[in-house]
Amino acid sequence: MERRPHILVINSKTLLPNIDGATIRSTQMLQMLAETCDIDLVYTCSKDTLPADESPLYNYCRKVKGFTTSTFGMITRGLLGLFSSKPLECCYLYSQEAQLYIDAHLNEYDFVFCNNVRAAQYVVGKKCRKIIDYVDALSMRYQGEIMKADWIRKIIYTIEYKRLEHYETRILNEFDGHFIISDVDKQHILRNANSTQEIYVVNNSTELRQCINQPDGQDLVFVGSMFYEPNIVATSAFVHNVLPQIVQAEPNAKFYIVGSKPAASVKRLASEHVVVTGFVDDPKAYLKHASIVVVPMISGAGVQNKILEAMSMGCCVVTTPIGAEGLDNIVDGKDIVICKDNDTMAQTIIELICNKERRTILGYNAHQYIKDNLTYQIISARFHEYLRHIL
Repeated sequence: MERRPHILVINSKTLLPNIDGATIRSTQMLQMLAETCDIDLVYTCSKDTLPADESPLYNYCRKVKGFTTSTFGMITRGLLGLFSSKPLECCYLYSQEAQLYIDAHLNEYDFVFCNNVRAAQYVVGKKCRKIIDYVDALSMRYQGEIMKADWIRKIIYTIEYKRLEHYETRILNEFDGHFIISDVDKQHILRNANSTQEIYVVNNSTELRQCINQPDGQDLVFVGSMFYEPNIVATSAFVHNVLPQIVQAEPNAKFYIVGSKPAASVKRLASEHVVVTGFVDDPKAYLKHASIVVVPMISGAGVQNKILEAMSMGCCVVTTPIGAEGLDNIVDGKDIVICKDNDTMAQTIIELICNKERRTILGYNAHQYIKDNLTYQIISARFHEYLRHIL
């Protein structure tokens, strides 16, 4: 019987609870690796996000070791990071305790798997076999934020963008294997890298759910973590620039912003036509009653899990070109509707509210797209094919 590889997985945040794009991606990678490898997991997190119960992680791992840091420590490292060449994303999340533990045990493993560039810092420059899941091109996210930021953030984001771009390239050249969530993110990293290294695209898988019956109402729904800056920007822009046109034509329309830890600016959006729910136990309950799921992203990187979840339920989805990035072979107007400007989005939503038949067809096609492209079985088979090639 062939020996299973013994590997170390490093994660830069806790994987529990499994409620946002980062934790969903990390857990999926852990699950796929566990099919062929014996896993020890090291993760870092702030003290207030330390999970009370780690037992779900033992479904995939032999050993789990978490290291916490205080908010004060994170802020201090972030400020000191301004005077280093390392990305701030790496500086403020760094744990010296985790570094010492990893260094002491590194030679026990056949290879190390890092979930994103923040985790990669623990083995950069180390002599070991190492693989990274970039997840997305973090530098691309900062590049998109620069133009919309105030002057102070513009300076910081510009510095961070350049540092991340350099760091992503260093990892590309130093690591033995590389995964990423979409071809758009892959091309961003490769465009100036001057490297022959391959980056393998592995999408997030999505559980195929029962198709909903399209409701008759005028409820528009957005689901996402509402402390995440691209989600804050997207919902704010939609409320100010698109929703007024919709309400003028459809006075009973309501926009539900569903997601945990809404920022103060998001809470202020609440009105007669805007409902800010905060944390809910089951966001799918809102998706089931949505006439249209709106994903009006104007920044960010990677694939929007909020779109995949809605499509897996057969919801009618309206988004932007940025929201649709990474959805390979998606057909605009057939699987989802992609709107390039505010006026087009408003008019499209008004028309769809009044056309249940078209919403039903879009929802069915969306559900079929997930079935044909993004089930766990399909993604896992692709991942293991690439992993065998790397190893």
